[in-house]
Amino acid sequence: MATEQEHGPRGASRAASPRVTVTVLGFDGSPLSPAARRALEQATLVIGSIRHLDLIPVPETARRIYMGGLGAALTRLALHDGPAVVVASGDPGYFGVVRALREQGLRVRTIPAVSSVATAFGRIGLAWEDAFVVAVDPPADGVDGTEHRDPGKVRTGGRAAKDGGFGNGPGATLRAAANLCRAYPKVAVMCGEGAGPRELAVELLGPDKSGPARTLVVAQRLGEPEESVEWLSLDEAAERHIWGDPCIVLCLDEAQVLAPGAAGAGAVPVAGWPGPSGGWASADNAFVYRSGRVLPAEARALVLARLAPRPGTLVWDVGAGSGSVGIECARLGAAVVAVERDADSCERIDLNATMHQVRLRVVRGQAPEALLDLPQPDAVFLGGGGADVVRAVTGRDPRIVVAATTAIDKVAEVKAALRGEGRERRRVDGVLLQSSRLVSLPGDAHRFAAQDPVFVLWSERS
Repeated sequence: MATEQEHGPRGASRAASPRVTVTVLGFDGSPLSPAARRALEQATLVIGSIRHLDLIPVPETARRIYMGGLGAALTRLALHDGPAVVVASGDPGYFGVVRALREQGLRVRTIPAVSSVATAFGRIGLAWEDAFVVAVDPPADGVDGTEHRDPGKVRTGGRAAKDGGFGNGPGATLRAAANLCRAYPKVAVMCGEGAGPRELAVELLGPDKSGPARTLVVAQRLGEPEESVEWLSLDEAAERHIWGDPCIVLCLDEAQVLAPGAAGAGAVPVAGWPGPSGGWASADNAFVYRSGRVLPAEARALVLARLAPRPGTLVWDVGAGSGSVGIECARLGAAVVAVERDADSCERIDLNATMHQVRLRVVRGQAPEALLDLPQPDAVFLGGGGADVVRAVTGRDPRIVVAATTAIDKVAEVKAALRGEGRERRRVDGVLLQSSRLVSLPGDAHRFAAQDPVFVLWSERS
């Protein structure tokens, strides 16, 4: 049953007339509730998309405004004197128009319908409290009042925390959505204009067409006469150019979420990403590794702090060795590509990832050649390689590059390569980490055993 919720700014200056009360009506194709009908009957102004206003009983005495841009609609509402209704799809308080209305100082009452994300999962009979939900904004002010068309940011819900650092443009936000799909088996993407199923599939496939094993469930015009729900491979979605709007895409790893016995595998007591179990910078012996091929936990803690892995980002672990850094980044929510030339080490990375219950992509190859067709990274860790590898990585212009070495003779060339050249020079910093670990001796005695020093250097965009 639909319920009414009223919201108003507290203590903020109001740009709109205090006489204006805007009722935001969620519409999912179901018959309107008595409260929704009353709001429409009393309205002197009704704003919504053409398809919505053609499907609901708008009074003949009310002025209709078809919503093309959110800015124009906000102006109309601020100037209007009398009861007004804004019609939006699904739940307008969930990645919807309610936030934008409140930011303009308007007093808002909502009568929500079922969220389109809930409807999409319901159509395929799948629980979704363990899903990530990401809203991809349109490239311009082409808002029609649907749930996710509140301009300005990529926003995540469900198991992901809101992250304003995903980027500002549609390309960046689409990449963040794709990174969530790479990292997690169950993601709902609320598409925007110019960032639909085709663009998502192309981003996931990457230049080398070797995307993750994912199925896209594309739900279009839910609750409307033209509703459709289709199951597609990434290749199939990438080949189709025209899609309906609004559009929800469920990106699924079928092996994890649809296999027998998988229904309870992702169950969580509360919705929301809990973060990694057991913290981070795990003990060295938490990984299977060849002698000298694991970054010590003390250095790993600093490296993770600089990389800042989180949901929606992609991290490269180059010269991955045991994969300890990449695996910890995956535990912190990032999508990860581990690059390693040694076949035995690649097997260890897979084993360690299984032990830590994370998934990452392992690429066997020699850098820098192995990096050419990889998707754009947000952060890169270099556990090996010379100046040519460093230059190849900085040439992709990730937010940050972190390199670690125990060889003092490599520090100068790595630092120079991290800085870059010309106008693209980057800020470089670094530390020498020296630690001693507590060791027990006979007779209840102890000593501190010195560990090999590690040079950690990093470069960031200027």
